[in-house]
Amino acid sequence: MDITFEAIFKENIKRAHYQVDGLSSDKSHIQVVIWPTFSGLTDFEKSIADKIVSLGFSATAIDLYGVDNNPVEMDQKRARMGALVAEAEPLHDLLNELTQSACDAEGKTIVHVGFCLGGRLALEAGLHLENSAGAVSFHGLMSFFRAQSEDKANTRAKILVLNGLQDPLITEEDAQEAKRYWSGLGMDFQFIDFSNTMHSFMLPSADNPQHGSQFNPQTAQRGYNYLANFLDEFV
Repeated sequence: MDITFEAIFKENIKRAHYQVDGLSSDKSHIQVVIWPTFSGLTDFEKSIADKIVSLGFSATAIDLYGVDNNPVEMDQKRARMGALVAEAEPLHDLLNELTQSACDAEGKTIVHVGFCLGGRLALEAGLHLENSAGAVSFHGLMSFFRAQSEDKANTRAKILVLNGLQDPLITEEDAQEAKRYWSGLGMDFQFIDFSNTMHSFMLPSADNPQHGSQFNPQTAQRGYNYLANFLDEFV
């Protein structure tokens, strides 16, 4: 494993995940793991955890970079993201380690949910961690690492992709290639395109339409509805 990856993401990193338990006993065994944007754990991810818990599920928003260690400048965020997704093995080891730290109780059904970078991380975890029941990607990239062989893929996981049709980071070929890949594995997946919707449509702070990033409150509400229905499939 690359020493730089270890230094950035593992060595002497103190993390404080935001963990809340479900209010309903018949749903609280569904443990939703929330993966953040490349900005790291913020109030946004915590608000998503609170919304999920209000539905009766359990949720943990992952502190990806560590306490007081979130990158601030855009160059820092891009560099940290690049280091994170550079190699499959260390990335998947980290995802597994953080998932285990967030879901230490037995008998949990684990569903990953993520936004932007976190959307890709949710897909990575769903496909490569065998204890994952499902994965939901909100405006996540389709550049996730493919399993080296079918028997190494977690084909039991259900996949939900919520995508802005006007997202400049997801080309039509990107979307079609991902669909072909999941179809080839016989996986249960849904790929939803939202019209008139750009990248980062779930983030209230997103306001850069010139670069294809814009909060869309109507699409965001639809996204929450799709997520709630998806989670109910695991009850």
